[in-house]
Amino acid sequence: MVRQKTLGFLLVFFIFGTLVFGQEPSDPTLIFNKIKSSLNPTTMDQFQHSVKRMGNKKITLEAFISLEADWNKLKKIATQVSDYPKWVFPRINDRGGGEKFFIQFASISALANHPNTLDIDVFLNLPALKIPVRRLFLFEPVPHPDSTVFIMRVTALAVEDSPVKDLSGFAYFFKNPKNPSQIFSYLDVSVVLTHWLVYEALPERLLTRDIGDRLKILMENYQNYENTHP
Repeated sequence: MVRQKTLGFLLVFFIFGTLVFGQEPSDPTLIFNKIKSSLNPTTMDQFQHSVKRMGNKKITLEAFISLEADWNKLKKIATQVSDYPKWVFPRINDRGGGEKFFIQFASISALANHPNTLDIDVFLNLPALKIPVRRLFLFEPVPHPDSTVFIMRVTALAVEDSPVKDLSGFAYFFKNPKNPSQIFSYLDVSVVLTHWLVYEALPERLLTRDIGDRLKILMENYQNYENTHP
């Protein structure tokens, strides 16, 4: 089977405006206001998300998340990128009910000689279209002076002959000043594909459903990991 390098961007959803490669993060104050207007501030473990096909082979993800978590542990775990496979991968393909995700993760592994970089191997599994994919992703914390704000940048490293022309995004995390055990997050990811065939095979409704189910799994995975690791 011929291996192709592409996608893998769903990992971000799950850790973690529409951005292009190399762009700086948005103003966290504006992001936090968007979160407050989108979520119930008193409800734990909730999320809203949308996936949009923007034309020109571009797909965007926007997600608002509230979860019960420890602020200091979250920042520590988020910066330990080499440990991501320990908590991200379990059950990542287990939708339940015998159903399958159309994007299946084959492996997630850290690179010993490349800090903060993950090798993500997935395959796209659609009727009459099965594409093995692999890509390297760089996760970088973005310095911010406010101790109640934490930002992670994710970038797909450049490769040749890839169906993905560009992929980048940010995950914003906010400590709830009124509830120390509640954390808000905003995910903003953009992927630009090279080929119309792959773009047309990814309808918004299918993407939105798959990403929503995966967000739930990743939230539960993270909380289980946080609760069992000091």
